[in-house]
Amino acid sequence: MSDAKIALLEKALNRERLARKAAEKILEDKSLELYQTNQNLRNVLSEKEIHLESLFKTIVDPYILMDLYGNVLKMNDASQNFFGYTDTFNVTKSLYKEDVPYAMESYATLLKQGTFKNFRARVYNKDKELRWIEINSSLVYNEANEPVFAHGIVRDITEDLTAQKEREELLNHLTISNKELNDFAHVVSHDLKAPLRSMNALVTWLHEDFSQITDNEDIEKNFQLLIKKIDKMDHLINGILKYAGVDKIERADRQVDLDFVVGEITETIHVPNHVKIDIPYKLPTIRGDKFRLHQLFQNLISNAIKYAKEDNGLVTVSYTDKEEYWEFRIQDNGKGIEEKYHKKIFDIFQTLDDHHNSTGIGLAIVTKIIALYQGKIWVESELGKGATFIFLLPK
Repeated sequence: MSDAKIALLEKALNRERLARKAAEKILEDKSLELYQTNQNLRNVLSEKEIHLESLFKTIVDPYILMDLYGNVLKMNDASQNFFGYTDTFNVTKSLYKEDVPYAMESYATLLKQGTFKNFRARVYNKDKELRWIEINSSLVYNEANEPVFAHGIVRDITEDLTAQKEREELLNHLTISNKELNDFAHVVSHDLKAPLRSMNALVTWLHEDFSQITDNEDIEKNFQLLIKKIDKMDHLINGILKYAGVDKIERADRQVDLDFVVGEITETIHVPNHVKIDIPYKLPTIRGDKFRLHQLFQNLISNAIKYAKEDNGLVTVSYTDKEEYWEFRIQDNGKGIEEKYHKKIFDIFQTLDDHHNSTGIGLAIVTKIIALYQGKIWVESELGKGATFIFLLPK
């Protein structure tokens, strides 16, 4: 072989060695890059696993992961505390016997739809305590989109259902009691009305007869007192009937012009000459039942008139339009109310004087009507400075 060919071959071999070294360098760099990427992925996955494990342990409600046969594969601390198991167990075997058919139907729905919400059933824990649970569950799928696991959040609703049942029973008892009280009020009122009318007639006859025989002032005073007591009893019976009937009739709420309602009230009730009723500006139109709102304002205005000053009495009816409710004020300039009676006066049969028309029911009716509208009422007053009844009605 000639020297020229040998030189040419050596050059070719040198180029091949250089190319191989360059390729090896590139491969080494890529290997290092892949190694670093792999390490980064491992770190990320490790962080995710730590995060998920931490999240898994800190879920407040019991959480379970099970296979498609009901065997629990993993559960958090809350689940262990609730069920009482620290190792695997089968959920279906803990079910209350009567709830098994519903559980099977629900599980079939879960397999078909992939999720099932608000499943409720009774289960036994390890200590054989029967508890109500509510589960929201879903399936976990593999790469072939086949279901492999089911997982879900378990809520212990035993106390909630017990409380709900107690509320329903209490409501039922209250409904029965209210009906019985309403019936009792009507029966008693009817039974009292007849003898009361007879008593009133008899006292009137006696009064007339004695007036012809004697003009003794003490006898006349006693007759007047007796007639007032009978009149007060009549007011009391009527008040009981009104109080019992406030919430017994369902009435549709409509737009009610309070300016018109209060105008009707001031024209129909007795307003003494010494009392002035002041309505500084037009009252609003609100949504409610006209009959109940009429009762509400009539009782408060009548009450204010009764306790206004005996000379230059003044009753003011005003309101303020708040964002979520109406604030009404009915104010008198009378003798006022001591602070210790500010709450007592709203109780039924509670009155601060012995006026023959004071039954202690008027403000109780007012309170009951306001409660129906989920409102609020209170009084602001000092002795000698009048009283202001303030009440709120939601819009």
